[in-house]
Amino acid sequence: MAAPVLLRALRARGPASLVLVLVLVAASSRAQPPSETPFDADPLGRVAAGAARVARPPLELPANTTAEDWKARIDQMWGLSPWTAQQMLDVYDSYWTRLNEQFACFQGLDVDLDSLRAAARAEISAGVSRGRFAAIMDQLTLALRESHTRFTDQVVKFSRLDPGVPLFVVGGWGDNRFFGAGLTPLPDSSLLVYKAIPDHPLGLQPGDIVLGYDGIPWKTLYRDLLAAQLPFTGWWWGSSPSSFTHAMLMSAGLNWHLFDTIDIVKYASRDTLHLPVAPLTGLALTLDCTEQLPVPGVPMPDYLGAGDPVSWGIVQDQQIGYVYVRAWAGDAGNEFYQAIFTLLNQYDTKGLIIDFRTNYGGNMFLSYEGLDLLFGEDVSTIGFADRCAPGDHLQMCPKGNEANYVIHGSAAADYAHPIAVLVGPGAVSSGDQVANLLRYHPRARFFGESTSAAFNAPVFGNSLPSLTWAYAASDAYRVSAPGDYMTHEEFPVDVPVWLEPDDVAHGIDTVAEAAIRWILAPSAPARLALLGVGANPARGAVEVSLSLASGQPATLELFDVLGRRVASLDVGSLGAGVHSVKLAPRTTLHAGVYMLRLGQDGALQSRRVTFLGGR
Repeated sequence: MAAPVLLRALRARGPASLVLVLVLVAASSRAQPPSETPFDADPLGRVAAGAARVARPPLELPANTTAEDWKARIDQMWGLSPWTAQQMLDVYDSYWTRLNEQFACFQGLDVDLDSLRAAARAEISAGVSRGRFAAIMDQLTLALRESHTRFTDQVVKFSRLDPGVPLFVVGGWGDNRFFGAGLTPLPDSSLLVYKAIPDHPLGLQPGDIVLGYDGIPWKTLYRDLLAAQLPFTGWWWGSSPSSFTHAMLMSAGLNWHLFDTIDIVKYASRDTLHLPVAPLTGLALTLDCTEQLPVPGVPMPDYLGAGDPVSWGIVQDQQIGYVYVRAWAGDAGNEFYQAIFTLLNQYDTKGLIIDFRTNYGGNMFLSYEGLDLLFGEDVSTIGFADRCAPGDHLQMCPKGNEANYVIHGSAAADYAHPIAVLVGPGAVSSGDQVANLLRYHPRARFFGESTSAAFNAPVFGNSLPSLTWAYAASDAYRVSAPGDYMTHEEFPVDVPVWLEPDDVAHGIDTVAEAAIRWILAPSAPARLALLGVGANPARGAVEVSLSLASGQPATLELFDVLGRRVASLDVGSLGAGVHSVKLAPRTTLHAGVYMLRLGQDGALQSRRVTFLGGR
């Protein structure tokens, strides 16, 4: 809505509303850089022109495929390169030089670019296939562990994923039609099914667990596939260590085309099944998988189907506003502003939940007008820096653009209730950045896991036909810590919590529920709250987030199925409020389900925790 129209619409609402509008007008004058294109929500739904019609040899692989088998299959799949060895060397050298002289995120990396270049040039000079050249370029970008930094041969990347096609799928935030189910990692690196199409051909249902393929855990297989250097397709890998691993693990289902059988643990029966993957061939029903489950009363955005990036509502039977933002693109800025404005002015909310667990990025400036409504004063946040000199990977020179990233708050717009921000590795680029902006709000608390930590600004280009590239050319820093560059750093969360099998099997979003309990806790001081468990299933000590009603004596205890107490911790001295503690069993626990109990002043809260056994 244009500012003059909004002014006319709100004049009847009084001076406070007019102050909010003036904040909007001031914010809209902020200098803005060119908009960044969000990451693709459906990379597997695209096929390169002509790629699906190329005649191919039979797709046969040995039962125990080795790295050399994969290399031969890659050569066989895409055939001879359409470019000469010299052309490929020129492409490699040009991109390598850009990275060596301009890539802005070397802080915290242990990478030897010179050695990578020497090995790649020797191999390319001897002659390589098209598929192998794509894999060599992928290995160069993989070494930099940065979400934006990719080199793509579109013919290779968007080849159809027939059984045996040697492409490694990374990630899985978006359309999972190829597998028909969404997977998210559990603490033991197995994969939880949190969403599945009706009548899944393998019978998958929420709560089931995927272990791996052909009797080998996926956490082992994905490392073997990385070592075999298959070309990449799919989404992005994370820039922080945890989000990188998350992206590799969650892709398990989407890589079924590389194997014969899949290993599954059924939630209802606990039976382990070894099923052929052949029935998955030809799946085509769109399935939007974002590591989120529906929250009663709140519609989810139809970004994949209709391109709608924002949705919002009131949590059923609660006075809690809930906002999803899937990307900072299109009309996201106006929709986010309208959601925040309406929740603040037309509802008596006890708190807000802003869910960024999957956010494909885009233009972070689209968020500012909505964010301005939540802050009580101007807040300086971040700035960006470029490399100072081509020969120094670490010396950075600030761009002097910190004023562009100030949040313009006002006393009349200050939101005085709790704000829960839900984050995860599916928040990338501007998804990272906008989540970070909310860290400056004094009443915000973060739930989930680290974002992708791609806190940088990329540049894009192309080489020969069908070859495109991108890399991080500027890195962000906090104004309060100008020498501390943010890419690769884990994004800090206050309550580490993720989807759990028991909740998912019953349609409950574990992360959202933890946020709701936290928001309600201050308004119900007589109630205790167990807000979340850092790792469930757990092994050894377990991190527990809890809320205490007072400073009276309180005890956190763990019981086995026979009612025997196996761990205990006095927590009353922590005082009223939200806390995170570690509870360590006195002895080694057998694998199984245990009961966690928090007691204070005669009130009790409990929840189940699954232990994997061992310490």
